[in-house]
Amino acid sequence: MTKLRDRFDTLRPGLLRSLAVLVAIVGASIALIAGQLGVEEPPEAGVPAPQTYNADRTIIVVDEVATEEARDAAAGAVEVVYTTDEEVPLQVQEGIEAFFAAVTLEAYHAQVRPVEEPPVETTTTTVEATPTTLFADEGGEATVVVPNLLGSTEAEALAALTAQRLNLVVGEPFEVSAGSGSQDLVTAQDPPGEVLVTPGSTVTVQLGFVATPATTTTTTTTLAIPTPEEQELSLAEAYGFLSEETRSAFVAVARADLDAVAAGVDEDLLLDQLLDDTNDRITLEYAGDGIRTEELAGVLSSLANGSVILSSRDWPDRAVAADAVAELIIFNLKDNVKADPAATEAKRIEERAAVANTTVEYVVGQDIVKQGDIITVNQANAIEQLLAGAPQTPRRLAAGVVVAAVVALLTLFLRRNRPRLWAQPKLMFLFGLLIVLAAVSARLVGSLIPDGNSALGYIMPAAAFGYLGGILFDTRAAVLMSIPVAVFAGITTGDIGIVVFSAASVLAPLPFVSKAASMRDLRVAILYTALITGPFAAAVAWFFTENNVAGEAAFFGFGGGLLGGLIGLGILPYVDNAFGLTTTLTLLDLTDRNHPALRLLEERAPGTFNHSMLVGTLAGRAARAIDANPLLAEAAAYYHDLGKTENPHLFIENQFGAANPHNWMSPEESAAVIRNHVTDGIRIAREYRIPPDVAIGIRQHHGTSLMRFFYHKALEDRPSDEVATDDFRHIGQKPQSREMAIVMLCDAIEAAARSLAYLDNPTADGLRKIVEQVVGEKFEDGQLDESALTFGDLTKVKQALVDALISHYHHRIVYPNFPGNAAEESGEEPVL
Repeated sequence: MTKLRDRFDTLRPGLLRSLAVLVAIVGASIALIAGQLGVEEPPEAGVPAPQTYNADRTIIVVDEVATEEARDAAAGAVEVVYTTDEEVPLQVQEGIEAFFAAVTLEAYHAQVRPVEEPPVETTTTTVEATPTTLFADEGGEATVVVPNLLGSTEAEALAALTAQRLNLVVGEPFEVSAGSGSQDLVTAQDPPGEVLVTPGSTVTVQLGFVATPATTTTTTTTLAIPTPEEQELSLAEAYGFLSEETRSAFVAVARADLDAVAAGVDEDLLLDQLLDDTNDRITLEYAGDGIRTEELAGVLSSLANGSVILSSRDWPDRAVAADAVAELIIFNLKDNVKADPAATEAKRIEERAAVANTTVEYVVGQDIVKQGDIITVNQANAIEQLLAGAPQTPRRLAAGVVVAAVVALLTLFLRRNRPRLWAQPKLMFLFGLLIVLAAVSARLVGSLIPDGNSALGYIMPAAAFGYLGGILFDTRAAVLMSIPVAVFAGITTGDIGIVVFSAASVLAPLPFVSKAASMRDLRVAILYTALITGPFAAAVAWFFTENNVAGEAAFFGFGGGLLGGLIGLGILPYVDNAFGLTTTLTLLDLTDRNHPALRLLEERAPGTFNHSMLVGTLAGRAARAIDANPLLAEAAAYYHDLGKTENPHLFIENQFGAANPHNWMSPEESAAVIRNHVTDGIRIAREYRIPPDVAIGIRQHHGTSLMRFFYHKALEDRPSDEVATDDFRHIGQKPQSREMAIVMLCDAIEAAARSLAYLDNPTADGLRKIVEQVVGEKFEDGQLDESALTFGDLTKVKQALVDALISHYHHRIVYPNFPGNAAEESGEEPVL
């Protein structure tokens, strides 16, 4: 960092100043046109228009609301898409036919039909087997002999078995082969012989046969016709969902058909007619578009209300039959046309897509919206299109021109009114850096402000530039910072209230930081600044903003004041270190007794350390008297004799109780030792990184004054023409500022006052004479010519120093057995 600062001193100042101005212009311009300035953020719908927007070309925007309504209407007009299941009618008819098959007595028609000729059976098949029980008489075990029935006829076998009390039915153990006529012979037997039966137990034996009749055998089979009650019971088990009346009606029809067959009628039976009528009605119901789910209830209701018409011949009880058919259909009928949600939604999507956008057109010159009017959705979209298509180059160029104009104005002012700042290129670079930071902060705050909430803009940390300008430069330079801060806030926010607030926020901390001499003063400055910016933000927002945001503005304004103080004082140490400046914070750090350089001075040269502390106290008081920088004067006084740490024993203040080495040294040698403490001090200050503004006190606290004691001592030994005055002059520099001149005066006056106090008890008049004498000598020697001190300043300085010395060398109580007071012995009034 030291090398960087040295580069500033070696380059041409004019070139560096020009470069600083250029950096400020370019940096601030880039910061302002970056982000949202490139494309202006369009306002949102539902808020007042910040300005009047006029169409510079034909703008067509989609009316989203109208378009959506048209598409909703098109989708709503789409009818539900249905799908038809062709299997449902077939399934219903199958169910109906199954019911008629269960009702009919067609299986018994042949049995009841009248016989005209004897039937001839060419085949007889009997397959039947049931178990029987073989048992013995009571008593012991018995052996039942099953006779050998092979070759017997069926009748003979049954008779033989019955005689032995064996209830047998021909079954599997016997095989009966075809015989002649009705004689069926047993051809196989199992068991063929005896069967052992245990008393009380049973043995099951199956006897069976498969008879193959002869061609001349005729068998007539007679089936047991179920009774109506049995038939209804069978239907109830399978079709219990039908009413008893319906089941009875169909059973009655089936019995009527049986009676008709018995009477010789085989055609056009009633059940066949009912089945045809039922199928016809089912076919009718499914005809056309079929039965939809939502229509099924109506169809069933129509059937229940007697809509079934029988087309057959006159019925004995037609109404009962029609109701029975209707109920049968009701319990079997199903919907075969159902809504298809997926197909319906696809159709609606298709219809929505087919609807063209509804648009709104703004012709050239037409106002899209006037300032203050509530922006609609269509207007917001049109404004967005307007801004997106607007050429951005003029806006960027305009921002750059504004920045250049502001920087040029500030540069001109600094050149004519702040020559000290203008003469130092590094200060110009620092001032340019603050301008760039002002642009960056304005850009950040501008990007955070949402549409319709300008109160958030009062969080602008503009006060930071008041702290930085006031501490790094001076009050007048800090006032200048309000110009770029306000202009940049206007560019990024477009809010006149925030512009006024930003300018005032820069000025708010100046009364407090300009006189700050401690960390407490700086903390108090932050609080007081926030207490000013909060109410001021509320007043500005109340005046410039139509919306009632004064309360929010006060909150954010207070926060902006606090934030500005924290930011400004937070980055201050880094800035002053980077640019080698001496700020209030730097001086507070230097005047801390724990600073390493002061501790070195206290350890190696305690007498010099105490002398420096007292000189610092005198310098601070004198600087306050003429409104100079007391911290700078005090810090320079603390370190002005830092070089005496190299040879502390050669300086009188560190020789307590010891012989003075100068008694054995030549005047020239003594002068060289005294002169070297300046060069040694400069070197040590550089090692401890003492800022140049403070270290300059080491070079200037003696100026080029003559070391009179050693000069006169040399004249005592040699003629005046042999003694060179320059050999006895300090090799420093005359004070260039009021603060360094004060340090020179305080250094000499403190030493003289200490000598007076050593020889005699000082009085007010004595101290005043010392002050007048020292100031007069320095003035006559020309040491104050370059310090900018005026005669009025000298008068105030002298009075302040006298008052400070009187306070230091005040009268003390004389304790018993202590040496007397010289003033009392002389009769002179002591200093109070």
